[in-house]
Amino acid sequence: MRIERHDKDVLKEYLLSSEDKLIELILKYAERQHYTKYTSTLKEAWRRSIDGLSQSIIATLEQSDQVPELGPDEDYSSDSSTEFGAVEAKRHRARGVNLSMFLGLMKYYRQAYLDLVEANSGWQQPATVKLLINRVYDRIELAYCSEWSGTDSESQIKDLSDSNLHLTNEKNKYLTLFESLSSPVILCDIDGKVDNYNNAAGRLLLGTNTPGSRYYAERRSDLDPPALQQELARMVVEGNRQLDLEKLYQTPDGEKTYHIRVEQMLDVSHKFSGYTILFNDITERLQWSKQLEEINHKQTLLIEDLNQTRQQLVQSEKMAAVGQLSAGIAHEINTPTQYIGDNTRFLQEACGDLQSLSGGYKALLEAAKQGQVDQALIVQLEEQLAETEPDDLFEEIPGALNQSLEGVDKIAAIVSAMTVFAGPEAQEKVETDINLAINSTLNVSTNLWKYHAEIVTELDPQLPLISCIPQEVNQALLNIIINAVDAITVAGVDDESPEKGKITVRTCVEDEWVLIEVSDTGVGIPEGLKSRIFDPFFTTKALGKGVGQGLNVVYHTIVVQHNGAIDVQSEVGEGTTFQIRLPRTHPSCSSQAEVSAD
Repeated sequence: MRIERHDKDVLKEYLLSSEDKLIELILKYAERQHYTKYTSTLKEAWRRSIDGLSQSIIATLEQSDQVPELGPDEDYSSDSSTEFGAVEAKRHRARGVNLSMFLGLMKYYRQAYLDLVEANSGWQQPATVKLLINRVYDRIELAYCSEWSGTDSESQIKDLSDSNLHLTNEKNKYLTLFESLSSPVILCDIDGKVDNYNNAAGRLLLGTNTPGSRYYAERRSDLDPPALQQELARMVVEGNRQLDLEKLYQTPDGEKTYHIRVEQMLDVSHKFSGYTILFNDITERLQWSKQLEEINHKQTLLIEDLNQTRQQLVQSEKMAAVGQLSAGIAHEINTPTQYIGDNTRFLQEACGDLQSLSGGYKALLEAAKQGQVDQALIVQLEEQLAETEPDDLFEEIPGALNQSLEGVDKIAAIVSAMTVFAGPEAQEKVETDINLAINSTLNVSTNLWKYHAEIVTELDPQLPLISCIPQEVNQALLNIIINAVDAITVAGVDDESPEKGKITVRTCVEDEWVLIEVSDTGVGIPEGLKSRIFDPFFTTKALGKGVGQGLNVVYHTIVVQHNGAIDVQSEVGEGTTFQIRLPRTHPSCSSQAEVSAD
């Protein structure tokens, strides 16, 4: 009977892609019919047989388009498609498996393949495909029956002897591995009694130093695992598969702490039950952990001290800035105060003169009413009028009043700016007008920059409010302005005809940020120093001129406290631009700090 080309191609691909499914099918039959009493239940133990049988079927397909038949004169042992059957027969016979048991298991292998074929509906001639499977299995069975019956008793005994020797060597290899483990391991039976322990367990926990002493003992289940009876009993009652605990043991090497893991034994053949107990010496790890905790505690205290010291230095830097502002503010207030005072004294004197002149006019008016105007009274009034010069007074008084009002307004503006700049200390973020903060900072710092630089502001009137700590941002802006003034001052030291520098402050919205850009025409920052300018205590100023906290305060305020970013662009001899970005909305979680220098 001929098998269709389509069915041949589908069958080959189906067998190669269904290996795991075939293993599941044969395991189901093996467990149901109790063949697993004599072999493993691990899937991998069955993979070799499935692979060999599938290759036998594929070899048959490649030899011919005809379904093979069973001729009386065929030599099945020399057929490449049945070779696997002969090899498997020899291997199983050497393990002590009899022919009927092997034939019975092979019948279920056949059934697994037929079930797989039945589950596929893509055949053109399903009956022919099933017949092919049956014929291949018939030929394989004939091959291993021929091999089995053709082997004499002496050869079979030799095969069994070789197999037993191999199994003994395998046992000794795994026993040697078990005894060589550096960690103590105990194997217990289902009742929690010690079945075996390795040399490490015997040496450290059970008082023996003889490898294999438990394995070769006449009684292997008469010991309780050390100080673990209650734990094992609880595992049995509660039905737990695993238990982890720590225990202290007195060993020949002193007191040691072990992490102990008790697990149900991985029973791969459904023939063994019990528990494995693995001891892991954690004494040194606990000691290191304790030392690490002490080190961490000391580090925590040190960090707290450093933070406190840093806060003191930052506060010192702030007080120094406030000191500079105080002198400048005092100077800025003093000037209008002086001319307000001068004008007030002038007005006071003018009022006195005008009152005296008014008295003369009143006396003249009274004499005129009585018709007794004395020439001497007229001369006296003329002298008063010449001395007082009321026309000049009436011309100067409005100017003095206006000048005094301007002074009052200037003082009020400075006080208002100082109130905004140094308002009450706050640790929580509030909605803040950055443009107002910039104007306030510039107003209170006027005396710091007005002799060195011209300030140009380009503030976006549509700038949204942002969530920030106003006093901290004001301080950061002040530090940037002071830094710009210092850079401009240094740039003009050797200039024969120094001109004022220029500081430009600009604000705008940039994506999800509010951008504050401060540019100066100062000396610039050398390339090698850009990466260090925000470091604490780093300064290029002369000793006593600064402690290197100004830009570090800027970094901490913008990047750490407000989750912002700072970008620094500078050219030596051309100037520097600080681009400060603050998030438009209050972030729900802390983001990674970002500082860059181009």
